[in-house]
Amino acid sequence: MDWLNYHHLFYFWRIAREGGLSRAAERLRLTHSTLSAQLRSLEEFFGGPLFELTPLGEEAASYADDIFRLGNELVDVARGRSAERKLALRVGIVSSMPKSVAYRLLQPGMKTSGYGSLVARQDRLDRLLEELASGRLHLVLSDSAPPESGSQRVYAHLLGESGLLVYGTKNLAKKYRPKFPRLLAGAPMLLPTAQAGLRRQLDRWFVERDIRVQVVGEFDDAGLMRVAAAHGLGLLPVRTALRAEVEDTHAVELIGPLDGVVERYYVISLERKVRHPAVSALVEHARLEFAEAREKPQVAARSSAARRGPSKARRA
Repeated sequence: MDWLNYHHLFYFWRIAREGGLSRAAERLRLTHSTLSAQLRSLEEFFGGPLFELTPLGEEAASYADDIFRLGNELVDVARGRSAERKLALRVGIVSSMPKSVAYRLLQPGMKTSGYGSLVARQDRLDRLLEELASGRLHLVLSDSAPPESGSQRVYAHLLGESGLLVYGTKNLAKKYRPKFPRLLAGAPMLLPTAQAGLRRQLDRWFVERDIRVQVVGEFDDAGLMRVAAAHGLGLLPVRTALRAEVEDTHAVELIGPLDGVVERYYVISLERKVRHPAVSALVEHARLEFAEAREKPQVAARSSAARRGPSKARRA
């Protein structure tokens, strides 16, 4: 059995945290050459370079974070400084998923007894699934189900779904609302990038209706796309789950719904039946929230219209 030298790992971890050999050597009060030799020994053991943070280096640094965090917790428990062990909730979030939706979904899990800090990683679904399968993550939040042909044995738990609305500035709304969606041909559209599941649905929706829009911007950041829409660059697709948020914070008006476009949200885990307490709390709360949103759509719409004022309420 190969035994990892934890002294070498500790020095590598400090180099990664400090951002370089020189700064780490200064903090540890070691010479640059001594620290460099320790790093080389670890690289020889792992069989590959770790700096400048290579994929192997990033993976090793992430493991080292957990190892030394748990070590510090163990010392606290042994010395009576911690009455209750608080575990971090490690979550992967697909890059295309709206951040507001992700945070709302995560809140119940963060409040579960026994769990403390949140460790959130944002990346592509395939990479996050690899981390989930290796035990590096407790769950993955995604706006699409994992591919059935994937090599990892994972399970997707549907949380709920959201329809899609189109928004624009006052001038754009005045032009495109009267005959929506037929008048969308040639309209300036802001869309997610091609990698997003929602983009594929939108492209299919336009093709099925023989509507050719003018794509004036593609974004993998929904916040930036909203800002562009508020400045009149183009029409903005908005999840119904975020309707109130968009209407409260951006100078855009509702133009109409894209009937038939539905975005689904999933928790992906290694368990067919969720037993992890924080994940279970998250799933139960999310399903209840989405169910209530479906049962009371008109109430939500009236409340949102009331916040915008009488004139905007009539237009919506």
